[in-house]
Amino acid sequence: MSRIGTLLICAFCLIPAPLLAGSLQDSPVVVKVRGADGTPVEGALIDYGRGTVRTDADGVARLALPPGSHSLRIAAQGFQETAATFFIEGDRATEVEIDLVPLLRIDEEITVSATRTERRLEDQPLRVEVVDREEIEEKALMTPGSIAMLLAETTGLRVQTTAPSTGAANVRIQGLRGRYSQLLSDGLPLFGLQGNSLSLLQVPPLDLGQVEIIKGTASALYGPSALGGVINLVSQRPTRRSREILLNL
Repeated sequence: MSRIGTLLICAFCLIPAPLLAGSLQDSPVVVKVRGADGTPVEGALIDYGRGTVRTDADGVARLALPPGSHSLRIAAQGFQETAATFFIEGDRATEVEIDLVPLLRIDEEITVSATRTERRLEDQPLRVEVVDREEIEEKALMTPGSIAMLLAETTGLRVQTTAPSTGAANVRIQGLRGRYSQLLSDGLPLFGLQGNSLSLLQVPPLDLGQVEIIKGTASALYGPSALGGVINLVSQRPTRRSREILLNL
């Protein structure tokens, strides 16, 4: 035998036996991840001990594991984390089907438009406070003729009366004067360019769906009149059978 052949045989003998056995005896494993309705879950993260893999568009991930008992941990967005145990016999291909349980959540999304574009509240780069319809109805029963109480009882806002005889008032945000507060109706400055409009307190809150408030500088969106903040009065969207009457004596 030549010297080169002897070196090759010796090098092969130096390889540990478990590594050779593991590389030769690994069996293919196909993991199928499905949702509660049977649809495949794409991008599910599968931890199988040696590492992690993600499922493809068909909800399938392929592994190679030695015979014996194995455990998997599956995590996917919108689903509960699941663990599964299975057994591999010999070099046979093994198929594992896993059904994920969706997370319980309240599908209630709040859309705001005080930043000029309608976006979800949780996706807004600015802090936007929202006064919902339930609180608006409570204040409307007490003062149905104006939104003074609604604004005055909001933290950081102060309604300052300037002329009691005519009902003139302005809204101060975080202590700044009324001329630095921008008032909007469905995203448009219909009440004037500043927050000391005479008609502000004469706006009945009956048709309001929500009130969006930005406390802080919004001059990049609405100019220098929004130095203190923005108050957006969003109208309630009517339905086909929407009728509302409020009598106040």
